[in-house]
Amino acid sequence: MAPRQRGCPARNWHHCRFWRRGLRVGRFWLVSLFPISALMSVKTLSAIDVSQRIGAARDLVANTDSSSPCVALLVTSGVNIRWLTGFTGSAGMLLMSLRHDAPSYLITDGRYIAQAEQQLRVSNSPVEIIEKRLVKEQLQFVVSKIQENQESASDVCLGIESHDVSVELLQQLEAEVASQRSGAEKLTWTAIQEVFVDLRRSKTPAELERITLAASIADSALQSVVHLLLPGISEVQFCLHLDHAMREMGAQDVSFPSIVAFGENSALPHHRPSRKVLSEDEVVVIDFGALVDGYHSDMTRSFVCTDGSTARGQELLARFDAVKLACEEGGKLVAPGVSAASIDARCREVLAQAGLENELNHGIGHGVGLLIHEAPWINPRSLDVLCENDVVTVEPGAYRMGLGGVRVEDLFIVSSAGHINISRSPKTPYSSLNV
Repeated sequence: MAPRQRGCPARNWHHCRFWRRGLRVGRFWLVSLFPISALMSVKTLSAIDVSQRIGAARDLVANTDSSSPCVALLVTSGVNIRWLTGFTGSAGMLLMSLRHDAPSYLITDGRYIAQAEQQLRVSNSPVEIIEKRLVKEQLQFVVSKIQENQESASDVCLGIESHDVSVELLQQLEAEVASQRSGAEKLTWTAIQEVFVDLRRSKTPAELERITLAASIADSALQSVVHLLLPGISEVQFCLHLDHAMREMGAQDVSFPSIVAFGENSALPHHRPSRKVLSEDEVVVIDFGALVDGYHSDMTRSFVCTDGSTARGQELLARFDAVKLACEEGGKLVAPGVSAASIDARCREVLAQAGLENELNHGIGHGVGLLIHEAPWINPRSLDVLCENDVVTVEPGAYRMGLGGVRVEDLFIVSSAGHINISRSPKTPYSSLNV
């Protein structure tokens, strides 16, 4: 039957006043954080100036461990190379000297030299670009520069991203040190990834611009395809429409493989879309985001395909209401100086009041930026305290195998006044929407 006559997610959706703040396409309206005309007219983004980032990293290392004998950091993860220099190529490494009077070097092969020159110029990066074709040649250059900067003939100490450097690369580096250094000198290293985790947390206005636009695109994309959520559509089919809509509206890509889960599949927090088709008295969970110039958004909406006339449908609606309330209550706490663990605790408290305390099997939230999951972490064990310009999710859920799951997630910018919620899609099961 038509959605208006049945209790499926699309029921009465086109009557919701929220739709009237955007651009009409047929019977449906697209919604964005700012006017849709502004969204569609965005052609260029503010440049991200990275000129001070290597200096900030040096200062943080010095303040964290002033006794460290390391003379340089070897940055190998693409996300940190990008944050420090603006370079987005998939091959290369950054040798970052810890001496303020010594240069740092982006080492990559010939395929990326022109790209590196252009991107470093736009981002105002002070890093020198070095062309080396083979990894062995790149490591030879790294060791030679460390040797130049090391005042005495002693063990070579290098800061590395231990979560990113492979055993093979470390062995190659040790062999290069042995071949270039005389005597008994060897390579010693210290892990430095927390330096960049902390630095990337606080977003600049240009970074917030990208994340906000990504969230707005995701909102508008969902509004443009939600009418397809009718009995008979499959998870894969809806996912294809949603992902295509985000790209059509300006996303560079999706933030991560979109999660679209119907019925019992919704009890799996990270379910991958299948050929399962939507039926009556089922939950729909959609967890997705857009990618804009490397920056992610993240949002989850759950819908209930029921008219509420059955016991199962009533239970699903009650679970939806509890999870929605948990998200809203947790979101109210988002502000500078608030402990991440307290937000997690508040969401769990609301779920417990509904008897769902044992049906949440993950943390309440996480930071979002160049990575879809990054600091700060919102879970019971977190020691993080929110800071201004953090970007975080609040995403409680309740999952029961055989019945299904509900998750509701909003994305927040931590502001001086508290927070800004940049997830604007309505949080309603749509089965009881009367406008």
